[in-house]
Amino acid sequence: MLWGVTTMTFYHRPILEAVEFIGSCGFDCVEIWADHAWDEKKGASAAKLKGALARWGLQSTVHCPVLDVNIASPNRGIREESLRQYRAALDLAKELGARLVVLHPGRKSSPREAAAAHWSYQVEAMGRILPYAEELGVVAAVENMDSGQALYSVQQWAHLDQLFADCASAQRWVCLDTAHLQDTSAVLSFIHQAGPCIAHVHLSDATGQHLHLPVGQGSLDIPRIVSALHSAGYQGIYSLECFIPNNTPEKLGAELARVKELLS
Repeated sequence: MLWGVTTMTFYHRPILEAVEFIGSCGFDCVEIWADHAWDEKKGASAAKLKGALARWGLQSTVHCPVLDVNIASPNRGIREESLRQYRAALDLAKELGARLVVLHPGRKSSPREAAAAHWSYQVEAMGRILPYAEELGVVAAVENMDSGQALYSVQQWAHLDQLFADCASAQRWVCLDTAHLQDTSAVLSFIHQAGPCIAHVHLSDATGQHLHLPVGQGSLDIPRIVSALHSAGYQGIYSLECFIPNNTPEKLGAELARVKELLS
């Protein structure tokens, strides 16, 4: 198994320091959050990031920006700027030699937004960004969003499947976020349906009220979920996306050791 973790776990620290901390904990891979990489004070150039990854022997993935962006916004200016930043995240992945990029689908800006209009923006946006990823030779994995939030129109495999079909996309890769589904049976159903399309996994625990908990602190049956992924032939990265209060390298290292023990 390959183990990864997001740099956002140390978002309050410079990203190069976050990469160093993650490398020192013994991870195989680091997920570079674009917002972190591009931060005016805490960010770093692609060249410096690539050097830091090489020093620690880390593979990488990239996560699209999430702060104040929405590729399905009804505001055309926001939509275009969001797409520009998504393309920049794909460019960053290409420069780093990253395994893939995680993409968030867009969301409604209001519960009153018409479903048909919103979906047309969603399809148009993905219909533009996925071919760009294919042109670069970068795997773009579209993430299932929080099933507890009505503003998200892409939550289940059926939504992703419909989105790919409506985009006429040759790429059909997805990132499974276990916490966003909130329920073990829902995660198992997603794995059964998505199967070979799962290119990446965000692993964390959840309850009905709280997401992205450390593994074992929620209600998800993580060992059963990982077993189902193995049975489905998944051989990618398990990227921890859990919130650890006042995180330190020592706390993160202990979390990795605990998860490995639980799943051994």
